Amino acid sequence: MGEQSDRRVRGRDMLFQRACGLDLGTDTIKIRDKNGKKFLYNRNVVALRANGSVLAYGDAAYLVYEKQPANIEVVWPMANGVIANLTEMDLLLEYLIRRFGGASSLLIAVPTEITQVEKRAFFQVMKGQLGSGRIRLVDKGLSDAVSAALPVLSGRGHMLVNIGAGTTEISVISSGKVILGQTLKIGGRQMDADIATMVRRKFNLAIGQKTAESLKNNLAFMVNGPRLEQKVFGIHTLSGLPKSEVIPSLAVSVAIIDTVDSIVENINSIYNRLPPQIMKDISKEGIYLSGGVSMILNLPDYIRKEIGIPLHHIQDPKYSTIRGLIEIMNDKELKPVTYTLNDLAAMR
Repeated sequence: MGEQSDRRVRGRDMLFQRACGLDLGTDTIKIRDKNGKKFLYNRNVVALRANGSVLAYGDAAYLVYEKQPANIEVVWPMANGVIANLTEMDLLLEYLIRRFGGASSLLIAVPTEITQVEKRAFFQVMKGQLGSGRIRLVDKGLSDAVSAALPVLSGRGHMLVNIGAGTTEISVISSGKVILGQTLKIGGRQMDADIATMVRRKFNLAIGQKTAESLKNNLAFMVNGPRLEQKVFGIHTLSGLPKSEVIPSLAVSVAIIDTVDSIVENINSIYNRLPPQIMKDISKEGIYLSGGVSMILNLPDYIRKEIGIPLHHIQDPKYSTIRGLIEIMNDKELKPVTYTLNDLAAMR
């Protein structure tokens, strides 16, 4: 017992070493230090034994996902961009930050349109190790805007869309604030579900989320794309036996179109609700697109055509948020775009 306690104390001592940015995605966690020299990317998942002890964290736990026996539970701590399982999230972050080499403070990107209770959950993460005073939050749209080198403190209007695994974040910013935002509970995971449904109905094959994600990443396209195909394995829905099928890229691409169109409709809805001057700014400057799911082949071209407004695909969109966090941490003038637990209480 004493040895275990000593290890925990030593582990906590390691946490007071560097300021870090933290991007907690539904599917992945990204951690980078203030100097930008160290980076960690891991799946946001934990595998638990029946007695509640942890079997595996992060990428190792993802290897177990959809293969685990009945006595192993795989938990995704995040759901729809917010923390759904605080205990598992705390365990996973403590493990990953220790593996990262420690942190003295955290700047965490969060969705704009979430409740105060949901925002407080982000402060609760790592509170026992760092204390709430060492944790600050920033709206994800502002972090993406900084990453795109936009003048976020100016009075001009800017519009950003981040398509992630669990959510799509639509943000309109001006004067260092998100003046209008919407967090859609659709993203890459919904597209995976669309693909799995298509394969079940069209090919009588039941596949898991990991297989559906592979089909999306390897085959999906918008507008014109290559006619590729991929062999997948699953359970035949009629015989109940293992079976393989070759899935064409066109079928995968058609399967996700409704979800993509829903995102486009919401972008248009937000745009049409803007004050005239902000709308004028955005119509000239265009919309900035980021997030890992935005890397689907020709998706930016499809959105640009549908909304009729210039669209800019942020460079290296999968890492735009974490990149913006580091820039905010290194620019004192941008500190006002972040907020603490006390600031959150004052917002009521």
